[in-house]
Amino acid sequence: MVEAIKRLFGIGDRSLAVPVFDGPYTPNNLLEEAPVFFERAALEDMVIADDGCIFAACGQEVLRIDPSGQTTVVAGFDATVQALALRPGGGLALAMGGRIVFEGGVEHGRELAGFEGRPLSGVNALHSGADGKLLISEGSTHLPYAQWSRDLLEHGKTGRVLEHDPAGAGTRVLASGLQYAFGLCGTNAGPLVCETWAHRLVQLGGASRPVRLDALPGYPARLCAATGGGFWLSLFAGRTQLMEFILREDDFRKEMMRTVPPKYWFAPSFLAGRDYLEPQQTAGVMQMGIMKPWAPPRSYGLVVRLDDRLHPLYSVHSRSGGRNHGIVAVAEHAGHLYALSKGSGRILRLPIGKIESDLNARGTQP
Repeated sequence: MVEAIKRLFGIGDRSLAVPVFDGPYTPNNLLEEAPVFFERAALEDMVIADDGCIFAACGQEVLRIDPSGQTTVVAGFDATVQALALRPGGGLALAMGGRIVFEGGVEHGRELAGFEGRPLSGVNALHSGADGKLLISEGSTHLPYAQWSRDLLEHGKTGRVLEHDPAGAGTRVLASGLQYAFGLCGTNAGPLVCETWAHRLVQLGGASRPVRLDALPGYPARLCAATGGGFWLSLFAGRTQLMEFILREDDFRKEMMRTVPPKYWFAPSFLAGRDYLEPQQTAGVMQMGIMKPWAPPRSYGLVVRLDDRLHPLYSVHSRSGGRNHGIVAVAEHAGHLYALSKGSGRILRLPIGKIESDLNARGTQP
């Protein structure tokens, strides 16, 4: 009865309302206009070492990009590298092909082949703690990482966070039943994880899972700590009322997934507008062949600066019609913000001081 009432009146989890881009989310073009530091197809994740070198997952390779932009292939594999993290003792932890491999450093050659007899195919983010333990976010336990849109359309709730101790304590589950865990970061209060389909950040570490930030205007991905406290949060696409409506129309979704190729499903995209067969082409507001920035976004570029209480301070955008969409990873080093756009295959480099001065000049930074 309660579910029927919510559906009839469009309230609670049956509401089609989505947060607007306002306040700290006020749109701008800073991400679209950002200098391109590196560009290559199939970029997936990145981390920055203390010396300023970027390690990037790119297809089946791991690249080392020095501060001047010179690139070296660190390692190559027989599967796509889905996520990576720097290890305290040197080297990297890499997720690929249902397993986690340790490359370089004192742990070189070690491998986590799976957990509880099953491969770790849905891993999308890794985080190394100062104690050497490795945090693992797995979006889905029954669908591979590449099928994230199916998990969204099927209302997936099998995401989980694992903690692996290479020192010998084994692997344990910190949280399960999440609506697609995507991105996590360690804090003094416990791991902070993005629950993407619920558009929120939750805190782990105790019996409860307090929601620290909700009602996000997009789908959160990976996050990282910011200098001076707080975090940088990437959101790989924006939310729309049409998408919320489709998620509530069970018959339509099932028929679409049964009869339409996955790349043409109505779902968020890392970069829209590349194929004349893709959906939502008439939803944009076009004038003289140009999509206007206020058009309903199937893809979007967004990074949000959060303070140490997880209150949003400001954001940088690549709006509808832009190219630097699908931001799936962020990092900070030496006064610069680095943002990885999976949609455009770019790593963007923005001076944080210039971001804040530009937003202050516009009156959009608190």
